[in-house]
Amino acid sequence: MAMIIFTAVMFLTNEETIYDEDGVTLTIKKPTFITLGEPEITEQDTDITTVRDMTFVGLDVGTYTMTERTLENDVTILFDELHNSSWLPFAITLIHKELENAETNSWNPRPVTNEADDVFGEDPTSNPFGTIAAGGKHFLQGNLYVSRIIPQDNDGQAHELRTENPNFTIEEGIMEKSFWLPPKHYLHTWVMIADEPFFESKEAEEDWIEFALDNRYQQLNWLTPEGPLVKLPITDDPRTQLAYGYIDERTADPASQEWNETSPSLYFETMLLNAEASQN
Repeated sequence: MAMIIFTAVMFLTNEETIYDEDGVTLTIKKPTFITLGEPEITEQDTDITTVRDMTFVGLDVGTYTMTERTLENDVTILFDELHNSSWLPFAITLIHKELENAETNSWNPRPVTNEADDVFGEDPTSNPFGTIAAGGKHFLQGNLYVSRIIPQDNDGQAHELRTENPNFTIEEGIMEKSFWLPPKHYLHTWVMIADEPFFESKEAEEDWIEFALDNRYQQLNWLTPEGPLVKLPITDDPRTQLAYGYIDERTADPASQEWNETSPSLYFETMLLNAEASQN
């Protein structure tokens, strides 16, 4: 009986709104036994950061952090981070609503060209999910990344990638990004929001998609407020095969700088403004 009750509690869920601005509605579906605390909000330059403690019968089990970054070109990037600091795994779904009659363009129409590099090894991450047009808004939807912290040389730390999910569906105007968050793990994802298309034409967008698929170390996929988490050099430690961290040169996004000079677009402009915000 105790096991039946425990199982029922584990799979009972409720849904809470976490963002509702200018026609964009995001919610989180989580186990009922996990409570989201009152938001603690801080503002700095381009960012509004909201942190909510997650508790289970009064005990801390982690945090949920959303950073809303509004750039000079009026594009908004929402960064989500969930940290499971407990020894209890749980399932979470991040939900994007009001996507009726959405037009989508996949940024992964074929597998990524992933040749091993002598310094960095292989980078198994995919391009972002793709662009979505719905309700007069334009979105670039990032993937889900589940990772854990591993030590590095000189007392440093890195994120060891455990799972990436670039595959989502939109049904009845709703996109769900679902995942299991193991104990002592992190979840990162993001979405870019604009009032106009990110590229001047479908052809311009396709040109970048093809380039990114063939040049694995040019597209920045795993975005966080501090900068993109990118593949780190491999060492004798087997965990570094999937170790990601911050590299200043990659944070500056030289690929977007080059492309914005020859093929200007709202996307490249946004990536460069985001790089500046991350470096401040």
